[in-house]
Amino acid sequence: MKKLLSVLFVMGLSFLLVACGDSSDEKETDTSNEKTETEEVNKEESSEADDKTDEKVVEVGETVDVESFEWDVPYQVTVNSVDLVSEYNGEDITEYVSNADENIKFLVANTIIKNTSDEPMITGEYVIPRLGIDTEGSGENFIFELSEEELSKEIAPGEEVDLDFVFIQDLLTVRDPEGNVYLHFEGMTDDQKTYRIPTK
Repeated sequence: MKKLLSVLFVMGLSFLLVACGDSSDEKETDTSNEKTETEEVNKEESSEADDKTDEKVVEVGETVDVESFEWDVPYQVTVNSVDLVSEYNGEDITEYVSNADENIKFLVANTIIKNTSDEPMITGEYVIPRLGIDTEGSGENFIFELSEEELSKEIAPGEEVDLDFVFIQDLLTVRDPEGNVYLHFEGMTDDQKTYRIPTK
C-alpha cells in the first residue's frame, strides 16, 4: 500500500511539474512576441520620424511656404545660393572673429522673402533663420547689421525682398559626413523648413 501511495505521489508530482513547465514556456513565448511587437512599433516610429525630417529638408533653389510661429504671418522663402567667403561687403571675417583662420568663414545665403499674407510685414521682425549642424531646428543667429537695410524694409502683400542672411561658420564644427550644415526657418516648430547647405 505504501508503495502504491508513493508511486501515485511521484506521478502526481510529475504531472504538476509538466503543467508548470508548459505555462512557463507559454510565458516565454508571450514575452518574445511582446518584444517583437515593441521592436516593430519602434521601427515604425523611427521611420515616421525620418519621413517627417525628409519632408521639411529642401535643397538650395527650392521655394517653401512658411508661417511665422510667433505672429501667425505666412511668407515664402527661396534660398537662391550660398557662398562661403572671408570678406563680405568690405567687412573682413577678422572683424567678427579675432584671429580667424581659413576654417572660419562668412556663410552668405542669398534669399528671397515674399510676403504671402494680406498685411504689410517687416522682414526682420518676422523672419529669423538659424544655421545649425543638424536637422533638429536649433542653431546660430545671422549677423543682423550686415543685412539691416533690407531687413528693415516694409514689404506689402505679394511683394518680395532679395537679401543676404550672413552667418559665421567654423568649418571644423561640421559634423555631417557629407559636409552639410542646415539653415532653418521657423526652427523647432511644426512649420519648420530646413535647407541643406553644402560646405564642401
